[in-house]
Amino acid sequence: MDQADDILEMGEKPELKGEIIPGDLSAQEVEITQRGAHNVQGINVTMRQAGAHTIIAENLTIRQGGALRAEADHLEVTQGTLIAAKTKSVNLKTSKAGLIFAGGDTQMDQAGAPVLLSKGEVSMDQSGALVMISRKVKANHSGAIFMIAQEVEGDIKTVFGPKESLLFGAAAGILTGLSFFLFRLLPRAK
Repeated sequence: MDQADDILEMGEKPELKGEIIPGDLSAQEVEITQRGAHNVQGINVTMRQAGAHTIIAENLTIRQGGALRAEADHLEVTQGTLIAAKTKSVNLKTSKAGLIFAGGDTQMDQAGAPVLLSKGEVSMDQSGALVMISRKVKANHSGAIFMIAQEVEGDIKTVFGPKESLLFGAAAGILTGLSFFLFRLLPRAK
């Protein structure tokens, strides 16, 4: 039996340091430091200089760590990286995220996300996104390539606004469709 199994059987708060934790880890309170884990599930999960494949939690805090996939009601990432996150609210500080689906508000401070979809308000300070869709955006020295928002306040630079984004999407769709059509017309090698 390994350390993770011992802790789970005792029902105590796992506080683990060191190598990779084998198997799945599930407890109400989970704190992982300088370690890796495959799947982590808990009510309150804290990762410090640690990483995981998948994390599911009500409250998830990542400090100098990362995760491939995270699902949490409240997510806070400081100097960390996420590939994909689904959350009610998210706070990114000097962090990167690949894809964020936020059901509520999003705060970004010196952070970036290629794709950010938020049903709530996005507050950005020195942050950026490639594609951002939100109800309301408040920004300070921030930017986005494609942005669709009902209301925008502050200093945000965009390459494409809503009209340009729709035109760009339509043109990209037509070119992609035409490319596939022309590709099908090419003779096949025998």
